[in-house]
Amino acid sequence: MTEPADRSELPGYIHESDGWLLAAAIVIGIAAAFANFIFHAAIEGAHFVFWGSLGGALGIPARSVTTDVFADGTAALGANWWLIPLVPMSGMALLVLLDRWFPGEIHGYGLPRFLEIVNVRGGYIRRRWITLKTITGAITLGSGMSAGVEGPVAQIGGAIGSTVSRLLRPSPERLRVLIASGTAAAIASTFGAPIAGVLFAEEIVLLGQSQLQSLTLLVVAACVATITSQYLTGYHQVLAAPHFEFPINHELVFYLLLGIASGPVAVAFLRGFYAIKDWVGTSAIPVALRPVAGAVIVGSALVLFPQIGGSGYDVINQFFLGEMGARLLLSLALVKLVMTGVTLGFGGSGGVFAPAMFIGAAFGAGFAVVVNHVLPGSIAHPGAFGLVGMGTLLAAATHAPMTAIFLLFELTRDYSVVVPIMITAITATTVARQLVPTSIDEYDLARRGLHLHSDGRTRVLRQFFVHSLVARDITPVRENASVAELVRTVSESRHAVFPVVDDDDGLVGTVGMVDLRAVLLESHSWADRSVRELVRRDGPVLRLGDSLYDALQMVVLHGVEEIVVVEDKHARTVAGLLNRSELQSFYQKRLLAREMVG
Repeated sequence: MTEPADRSELPGYIHESDGWLLAAAIVIGIAAAFANFIFHAAIEGAHFVFWGSLGGALGIPARSVTTDVFADGTAALGANWWLIPLVPMSGMALLVLLDRWFPGEIHGYGLPRFLEIVNVRGGYIRRRWITLKTITGAITLGSGMSAGVEGPVAQIGGAIGSTVSRLLRPSPERLRVLIASGTAAAIASTFGAPIAGVLFAEEIVLLGQSQLQSLTLLVVAACVATITSQYLTGYHQVLAAPHFEFPINHELVFYLLLGIASGPVAVAFLRGFYAIKDWVGTSAIPVALRPVAGAVIVGSALVLFPQIGGSGYDVINQFFLGEMGARLLLSLALVKLVMTGVTLGFGGSGGVFAPAMFIGAAFGAGFAVVVNHVLPGSIAHPGAFGLVGMGTLLAAATHAPMTAIFLLFELTRDYSVVVPIMITAITATTVARQLVPTSIDEYDLARRGLHLHSDGRTRVLRQFFVHSLVARDITPVRENASVAELVRTVSESRHAVFPVVDDDDGLVGTVGMVDLRAVLLESHSWADRSVRELVRRDGPVLRLGDSLYDALQMVVLHGVEEIVVVEDKHARTVAGLLNRSELQSFYQKRLLAREMVG
């Protein structure tokens, strides 16, 4: 991960005009649409290779997504059903090989790390993510593992935004917005839903803290991407909901109940997802074998529930028809929930956006079937509850209700869906937030103490690091040096604190003007006394990779003017000092720059 160079001076950034930024947004939108087209083509190609070629060679017949395991029984399994797990296992074996070449960039759910880079780590994303996320996402989804396309797509779009931004060298705030423009364009081109793409970027990537000019860039990128995508693929939509009637009648009560019930389901999805991830991380399964082990589990589930493989969009379209029984629908929701956790927790590559929609659609349709069983005729069409349930669980899991509301509106082009989805999305999100205050995208970061939804002023310091302000014109003092030597060093330096090191140049502690007060009146003994007698061994220490926000917290907590900074990899090697006044001056300049450039 590359951190930004020091840009503490006030706005002198080149190409900061609105014209350059709008041009960049247009380029990002076009590029993201082409990348999305290539990504989906890669998924189709991978599916053909794994299930068409390899599956055909193994004698595994294709199975319909409408397969009902409870009604059809084992008779519908077909020939060589026991070989089904070999297909996803082959895909995960390829990811293991890729991880050897690109360690740490292949496995798992990457959106939390992406959000951390954008909002905390400076926003510079490696260009190779565009290729890596395309390949790994296509392999994971094409081989039948359970994950979503939107996580990789958002990261690909963000990487495109970061790449284009390097030509402009924008301010950190504008860099965030251009990266978010890439994600908006990618999501918009995926669903043909520009408003949902903008809101995804605004609610999830920018944490709901964008300004008017930022929103303009998001809108431009999303619109351009949608137009480009329609030029490439026509008006094809991955989700095709039939027309439903949404009357303002007694069904609104059941939509409210669906919202209340969906909140705990979203929390179960979140907690189950990270529980599997945590268990895998502490298990005795060798790291190199974990993706393949996960493929064995998911492949076994595919034997009975072929619907849970891949992103599941074709299955969601079947849910809308309202022809499946409650037992199958609710079973699919549960199995998809668990298998998504297994796929990503064991090392597959993908997102949770589509799985959340799948679980919500299955749960919503199943909920409606159960209601009709208890109260016959209460719900006109269970498929309508599947449609609304899809957006409801998405809203509750991501804490992004506006994205879900407008996604359904754009998919259906039907204004009457707005009232039901508003009721369920807001209700489910409120319930989920009461149970777990963070979304599925931020939960892991919050566990590490990183809360993205902090005040915008603190985020200014989270984007920069100690290495950008460290003063390196410091000579450490040997602990066996005499006090006379220390006094001479202090008199020739502008600093008030000095790191004390041992014979191996390892940090022992600090000594400063305060510590010298005890011997100032005993100059006759300076030559005979050593620094070891004065050293403070429990003082605060920073690393070069710590954020300036962490540094400011430490300065305030300990009430010191200077803090010793050590190297990241060698914690006992002194790198320099961080000065409180310089840190505060930098903070004030960055706040002013943020107000001036947005």
